[in-house]
Amino acid sequence: FIIALLLFILIVTANCVVLVVLLFDKKLHEPMYLLFWNMPINDLIGNCSLMPILISNLLSSTKEISYTGCIMQAFCIHTYGGVSLTILAAMAYDRYIAICNPLRYHIIMTKRTIRKISILVWVFPISLVIVLFSLALRFPTCRYIIYQVYCSNFGLLKLTCADTTVNNFYGLVITAILNAIALSFVGYSYARILITCLSKRYAEAKKKAIQTCATHLLVFAIYEISSLFIIISHRIPQISENVRSIMQIAFLVISPLANPIIYGIKTKKIQNRITKMFKIRIAP
Repeated sequence: FIIALLLFILIVTANCVVLVVLLFDKKLHEPMYLLFWNMPINDLIGNCSLMPILISNLLSSTKEISYTGCIMQAFCIHTYGGVSLTILAAMAYDRYIAICNPLRYHIIMTKRTIRKISILVWVFPISLVIVLFSLALRFPTCRYIIYQVYCSNFGLLKLTCADTTVNNFYGLVITAILNAIALSFVGYSYARILITCLSKRYAEAKKKAIQTCATHLLVFAIYEISSLFIIISHRIPQISENVRSIMQIAFLVISPLANPIIYGIKTKKIQNRITKMFKIRIAP
């Protein structure tokens, strides 16, 4: 309970600090940072859909959730998963334009373009998730226990006694589509970034490119590995429930904790602004 509570407070605080800095510092109202706004908002949605209920369940012997609450939690978690992929794809594209076409960056990535990308980042995966749950909610329930630490589409389908072949197929299809889009954008963008920067003579440019690619790819790899394990684990009954539960929690904890550090605090401009916010002068 104490570990879960401290993690929840830390994640909410870190993401809120980054959001406040981005909101009130006009110097950070640049295309890259305007696009980055989406990440802490999405991380808060994902983490807040799990941690408060998990914390209360750790103190409860019944571990109950209402059917409506279960649907809302599942919807938020699936939205978080889909939007995470589209945000990472959008940010990879932004870095590609910034490093490979620096002179045209502000012509291509205008505030209007950023608004369109930000809307697409949310609308596309949410539309897919709405269809996913519309298919799931057409079935009546005949069971009342979900063997997971949180509600999901897979868990809700396990409560029904109907044929869920269409639902399972659609779920796999949209997962494949979102992952293919993210992998394509991230793979192509960072491959071009590395080629462009490694071809330059300046050692500082090479170092900066490798650092940028390494940190962004680390976040992407953490997300992909944890989500892939969860998808596979549902189809391999031999995997321990405890192992599955740990990976499900990690999916909604590691990225929301790592993102504000890797993308926010480690970014020089944001780091300087946060330092100024918490700088306290002691009078002599």
